[in-house]
Amino acid sequence: MHNRVLLRTPTPYEDESLAGYLIRLNESNYYSSPKWILQLAGLHINCRIPLTNSLYEPSTLSQVIQVSDEQLKVMASLPNQLVGDVNSQQYAIYKYAKKLCPHCLTESAYCRKIWDWDLVTACYIHQCVLMKQCSSCQKNIQWSRPAVTRCRCGFDFRTGLAQTATFHQVNLSAYLSSLEKSLATVQISRD
Repeated sequence: MHNRVLLRTPTPYEDESLAGYLIRLNESNYYSSPKWILQLAGLHINCRIPLTNSLYEPSTLSQVIQVSDEQLKVMASLPNQLVGDVNSQQYAIYKYAKKLCPHCLTESAYCRKIWDWDLVTACYIHQCVLMKQCSSCQKNIQWSRPAVTRCRCGFDFRTGLAQTATFHQVNLSAYLSSLEKSLATVQISRD
């Protein structure tokens, strides 16, 4: 077993993204950036994170954050699975281009994995466009931030104003969300 583990490891939400969970772990363990968690696992930002080392040994990341490799795969569910298992053993965390719904964060402070999908531009629940920029500093929302709900500048995303989404944005996001849930169910049953 890996000797570097986090003291606090809250249970992941069913629809939580892996990148978002790392932000929440960062916040729970009082780190200044989720990069520290990746470093504990010997990984780096802007690279592909291997989700398993082998069939017999848990990945370093799963050992550090105390989540099974099977759960990591579900949290890393991305649309590339629609075209087969291309790179399904890897997950990319990118520094920029994060999106979020301020209303969802107000209801429950965690990042939904559907927000990681490029085609998803709206929250179908609140019928608003997902925020890509901080309302205060006007910079792109970054993955490496101090908390799920806060920008590096200190702005609380839950107070941000989101634009109303179009009918087509809402319908596409609702469809992709149902597809993502189906993918997660299939993946759980396969493992």
